[in-house]
Amino acid sequence: MKSAIIAFTMLFASISFADERVFDCYATELNKSAEVPVEINIQNNPRVLFRHGLKQWSLDVGDFKIDTLDLNGPALSLDVDSTQVSVEYIFSVEASTEFELSINVVDHTAKLYYWGLGTKTHVGNFQCDVTEQAR
Repeated sequence: MKSAIIAFTMLFASISFADERVFDCYATELNKSAEVPVEINIQNNPRVLFRHGLKQWSLDVGDFKIDTLDLNGPALSLDVDSTQVSVEYIFSVEASTEFELSINVVDHTAKLYYWGLGTKTHVGNFQCDVTEQAR
C-alpha cells in the first residue's frame, strides 16, 4: 500500500517539475474483435502516445490524433479520475466520450477502451514508458 502511494506521488504529483508528462505505450495484447473505427488503424499501429501538460494535452491512438493545440479542431475535454493504484484519463471529442486510458501507477501498464455509440469496448493492454519533458 505504501509503495502504491509513493509511486502515485512520484508519477503524478511532480507535474510542477516539467512542462508535460509523456506516456508512450506499446500494445502487449490487442482485442482482435474490438469494434474500433478502421481509420484508427490500431492493429497495424499498436501504439498510444499521451502527452499531458499543464494547460494542453494530445492523444495519439494508432493513426488517430487529437490535440488541444489544434485551434481548428473539434472541442476536446479531458477528465481524470484516480484510485490508489491507477489513474483513468477520459477523452471526449465534441462532448462525446471517445477513449479511456487507465494507467497503473505501480508498473505503468495500461488498458485502453473505446467508447463507440456509448458502449465501452476494451481495445487492448499496453506497457508504457513515462517521461517528463519540456514541450
